[in-house]
Amino acid sequence: MKHDGVKHILACMIWALGGYVLFQAVIYGTLPFWKWKSGELGLAMLTVSVCCLLMEDVRKFLVQVVVFSMIWMSPVFVGVAAHQPLPMAVQYRTIAFAFALSSIFIIVRDFLPYRNVRKLCSFLFYGVTFLVGTVIWGYYASSGSLLNASAVMAVFQTNPAEAKSYLADFVPWQAWMAVLILLLAYTISLNKWKMSVAGINGLIHHRTGKVFLLCCILLAVFSLYRTRDSFYKQLAWETRQGLKAYTDFSLYREARAADLTQEFYGVTSTRPGVYVLVIGESQNKMHMSAYGYGRETTPWLDSMKDDEHTVFFKDARSCHTHTVPVLSYALTAKNQYDSRELTKAVTLIEVAKAAGYKTIWLSNQVRYGAWDTPTSAIASEADEQEWLNTHVGETTETTTYDGALVDCLANIKPEGKMLIVIHLMGNHGSYRDRYPQDMAAFEGDSSVDQYDNSIRYNDSVVQYLYETVKAMPNFKGLVYCADHADDVDRNLGHDASRFTQDMTKIPFYMMFSDSYIHENPDVVRELKEHADNRVTNDLLFNEMLAVMGIVIPQEYEKQNDLTSPAYDSDISRFRTLHGKKELD
Repeated sequence: MKHDGVKHILACMIWALGGYVLFQAVIYGTLPFWKWKSGELGLAMLTVSVCCLLMEDVRKFLVQVVVFSMIWMSPVFVGVAAHQPLPMAVQYRTIAFAFALSSIFIIVRDFLPYRNVRKLCSFLFYGVTFLVGTVIWGYYASSGSLLNASAVMAVFQTNPAEAKSYLADFVPWQAWMAVLILLLAYTISLNKWKMSVAGINGLIHHRTGKVFLLCCILLAVFSLYRTRDSFYKQLAWETRQGLKAYTDFSLYREARAADLTQEFYGVTSTRPGVYVLVIGESQNKMHMSAYGYGRETTPWLDSMKDDEHTVFFKDARSCHTHTVPVLSYALTAKNQYDSRELTKAVTLIEVAKAAGYKTIWLSNQVRYGAWDTPTSAIASEADEQEWLNTHVGETTETTTYDGALVDCLANIKPEGKMLIVIHLMGNHGSYRDRYPQDMAAFEGDSSVDQYDNSIRYNDSVVQYLYETVKAMPNFKGLVYCADHADDVDRNLGHDASRFTQDMTKIPFYMMFSDSYIHENPDVVRELKEHADNRVTNDLLFNEMLAVMGIVIPQEYEKQNDLTSPAYDSDISRFRTLHGKKELD
């Protein structure tokens, strides 16, 4: 397209100014212009218009900018579609970021000196752009919500096998076909555009043009800098902060090991014996016959829940819907109802060891995810550990079922003061992989059938664990609590970004020996008094210490102790998602 340089410059400047004024007028209506905000958007539009000055074919340049920008603006569209609109300021900055990024890519790409370099630059940007659009829209298609830091962190806490199970359970083959079709259409469109659409404007051959190009690039970079608070920056920042908090948790444990003696000054232990904590996984009590489910999925617990040795809690809820966030609270002094820092919260294992207990950790979960999780950090403090997953550090594919943990428990030589923590693979997806096929009690291949089969197998595993530990000398009690539930009826799993109340409805019960009941009648009575009250599992730390008779004067919270008459059962105070969400 031929045009006079001066007229072209004036036209572009007028276009930029007019477009910005029009856009701001639509946003702010009659508000005086000196109170207008979202200057980042005006700057981005100015950047695009200035880039036009260097383009031989302005129309094609604008087409590419708009197309790429629309993809990078996906969070704005998805937020509206998911009824989770971004704050208005973030929407503006995300739109501005999209235009600034797209324009600077094209301006830099088209003026790179070597053809192969331009091809590589194009390939990388095209690929990243498609990936961003696919991930954001794909996540919306599978979850009905906008991508968020919790979902990204869940990726860091998983591994290839767990990801494979998730994709198999929640992403149908039709979705993969749609992605392939979109990729094909995207590739064809880019190929038609060819590698470069602009060609070098005559201005660039002169010294003035080169200076102008440099100014244009600097303007685009500044525009990107001004839009740093876009959706992408916030997502990256929140994810980084979350990962840092969990990583710091592990590092802090090591750094302050020498100070634990002073921190546990005054700790007392009044109820020696063997105690077992069993942590279930992804177990929804609404699919347990002991809690009223129609199918007989928990025959053993059905027979035990009214036994005099059992305290059966009817309204337990989880403090989050992902394992790591749950256990980082449940196994430490940190909970949703205090302001202490997670990194400085003492752990259940640390306290038990300080009180003179030998600690043992048995697990059928993976020891490490993509990074060292707090669960692994807490477990590493135990005197003895056994991880049944032979692919430790690589995968969550279990080479054995949870029943193998019974043999591990039977091989333990009990001592006078002992805490044994058993972490089940439980009912984690894929559900079909959680139980031997010859033990399937319910016919059918639906996710509900498979989940119910895993619940029934889990019931038998806990039965054998209980019978094994019950036979040990000096056995005092077994506590069972799931980390969170799966919303299997809606096929939503336990993704916090598509939160439902069903993801928090977990089983929680305790079983005590005759000797414990005889020696601590007040404790058992208070527990049974509170059996109908609500409790969230971030208070598991408090309940375990209370049951074991361990008291750290500076850590004790009577309002969170189910063995205390002062337990605060006000249902309105309980929350989930680490305090961000109310419970029904």
